[in-house]
Amino acid sequence: MAHLCGVLIRWIWYAMALVWVLMAFRTKRTLSHQRSWLRVWLVVVIAGVLILPRFQGSGTQSPLWERSTPLGLLALLMVAGGAAFGVWARLTIGMNWSGNVTFKEGHELIQSGPYRYVRHPIYSALLLMGLGSALYYAQAFGFALLGFALVVFAAKMRLEEKLMTEHFGDQYVDYRRRVKALIPFIV
Repeated sequence: MAHLCGVLIRWIWYAMALVWVLMAFRTKRTLSHQRSWLRVWLVVVIAGVLILPRFQGSGTQSPLWERSTPLGLLALLMVAGGAAFGVWARLTIGMNWSGNVTFKEGHELIQSGPYRYVRHPIYSALLLMGLGSALYYAQAFGFALLGFALVVFAAKMRLEEKLMTEHFGDQYVDYRRRVKALIPFIV
């Protein structure tokens, strides 16, 4: 059963990637973007190229703990829940979404759906999926990759929040005061 959880976790990630690729073609025209984010994106790509081969070989390293059915089910629940939350967020933000830090034509400040609970629900979803995957695979590298993702998301969030504050002013400041960034009521 634990092995089946791993297979399902992998397929959920594939499905999530497919949803993102298909939905990336349905966005509004970009009016402005943060050039500084391109540097961060370049670092992510270079780091990914350097790190990914290690991750692919990490299955040969001894796990931090034994995989079990209860842990596999918990990890699967985290990955599936994160994916569902992420897709909900992506559908809610609709055509305002961008992989880069941008402001779209007719951009709206979305405060409904998962955006009622956190300002960056897509990052929350990906981090939850990453945590579930790291728990399942029980490799130190998985947790290091999760930490790296958190640093990248934090950098991107700062740029996004600055851009949203510039365009939405007090409305965004109020939203930021009321709603936490990643974890409801906490962070």
